[in-house]
Amino acid sequence: MSKNAPSKSGSPDPLLVIVAALLLLAALSTLYFAGQGPAKSLVSEPPARPRPVIQDETRVIVVTKEVATGAVAEGSVKPADTKAPEAKPTEAKPAEPKAAEAVVAAAPVVKASADGKIHGKVVLKGTPPPEKPIGAAKSDAFCGKSYPDAAPTSRNYVVGADGGLRYAVVRVVNAPAGSGTPGESPLIDQKGCMYEPYVSATMAGQKFKVQNSDTFLHNVNASAAKKNPGFNFSQAAGQVNEKSFDNGEMWVKMICNVHPWMAGYVCVVESAFFAVTNEKGEFSLPDGLPPGKYKLQVDHLKAGTATADIEVAAGKGAEVIFELAVK
Repeated sequence: MSKNAPSKSGSPDPLLVIVAALLLLAALSTLYFAGQGPAKSLVSEPPARPRPVIQDETRVIVVTKEVATGAVAEGSVKPADTKAPEAKPTEAKPAEPKAAEAVVAAAPVVKASADGKIHGKVVLKGTPPPEKPIGAAKSDAFCGKSYPDAAPTSRNYVVGADGGLRYAVVRVVNAPAGSGTPGESPLIDQKGCMYEPYVSATMAGQKFKVQNSDTFLHNVNASAAKKNPGFNFSQAAGQVNEKSFDNGEMWVKMICNVHPWMAGYVCVVESAFFAVTNEKGEFSLPDGLPPGKYKLQVDHLKAGTATADIEVAAGKGAEVIFELAVK
């Protein structure tokens, strides 16, 4: 009988049983490990590092240029500064100009005069600022005909060649009210759309005249008076009006509402002993001041005031030189 022939008893071959058992064990093992998931060694493995990105060299150059010029392209990231900004040198401040020293006027010089008169001169010390042109007067259809060349100017400081100051009012401030005989009635004219003279003086209660020498309408407005009733009236070409102020008041302003740059001043003095300086700065008071000691005062719209003590006696007067300073 052959060795490989099945036994007659019908029992299985031991070799086949062993092979079947191994196959079953392998199948069971596979099912068991599939239910447990991936191996721990694979889960804990660190992820792979990304590949380094190499920037485009041309792009880097462009961005660098844009950053240098302060104009980073929209959407690009401005690289951090690699070095601290350089400190700007401190510019030296220019020295501030020194303030102009104030001009100080000297004390009045008083001398006795043998003619019994009170006279003298008002001098301006310092250089006054330039007067301003009144362009509106030149550009006006009517007023401009009086100024074919240059426009008229303001008259803050009208100074003669030797420093004589015009339009200063000199008066005896402690003379008896109403004393003295007033001189000729002052005339205030409107000519070339300007008040002439710029400054006038009158005695309280004395009549003065206002005239329109232009060929067109003006109005005379003195409603700014504080110690006297004011007035405001229109004045046709060639018209003359007579007015007066009853109370002492310095610098009553008169204007023209038709031509707003027009302005003039009237000083009302309580006695007749006053004068307005001429183009040379000279003045001379009327005669008749009784003997005694007095205070002589000069007033100017811009340069201010100064006083001097004088004495009047029989045949004895005073010559006074006033000095006012630019302010």
